[in-house]
Amino acid sequence: MSYPSWLNEMIRCPETGKPLKQSGDLYVREDGKQYKMTDGILSAVYPETLSGEDAQMNQTYELLAPFYDFFERITWKLFIGSDIVKDRSDIVSQIKFEPGIKLLEVSPGSGVFQNALREKVSDKGEIVSLDLSMNMLRQCQKRHKTLNIHLIHGNAQHLPFEDNSFDGLFHFGGVNYGLVSWGDERFSPDYPNNFRKSLLSKLNPGFLKPMPEIPTEVYDVQVKEVYKVHAYLVTARKK
Repeated sequence: MSYPSWLNEMIRCPETGKPLKQSGDLYVREDGKQYKMTDGILSAVYPETLSGEDAQMNQTYELLAPFYDFFERITWKLFIGSDIVKDRSDIVSQIKFEPGIKLLEVSPGSGVFQNALREKVSDKGEIVSLDLSMNMLRQCQKRHKTLNIHLIHGNAQHLPFEDNSFDGLFHFGGVNYGLVSWGDERFSPDYPNNFRKSLLSKLNPGFLKPMPEIPTEVYDVQVKEVYKVHAYLVTARKK
């Protein structure tokens, strides 16, 4: 399995930003450095050895990958009282991605937003999903065999693409910098101090984190409460 020509043309070395030449299952830098594709997924991670929070979180996601979506559905239903699948679709419906665009999805996890994203950009659009967890990408591959989504193993802090290659970016779970959207768990400022808030805070301290500062490189910014006021969504356009 190989990528289409338009994607090969935009792939770059995540360390230097230089073009890579495809040779079979290898993508080779001019000095001989190689990045390998295995079972249809190119691994272009830099740095090769993770450290700190990146290493810790990646190890967690590698272990949770087979159960991630099931765990989220159950816990969301029990503690929030909502259908997370419908809530995810609602999030994507609020983003003004046009049909036919080239979309970069950063941190797809096990592919929980990919059905909605494919519907949003239509069959005419292209989707590339990049994640630091190879096991999560394997889950995407298993559950979405017919969605025509190209998977790449990489670090969002060192993207293996030529600059300005995509028309839009979707990332739910943190912030990364077409049209940009991102979001994460966070209580609404008006959320009551009750037992549910205390319990959810212990299960996921991220609920208590403030929303990150909005980057100056974007405009037409809209901030919305989603996930039944348990998360935020930011949409914006890049200057």
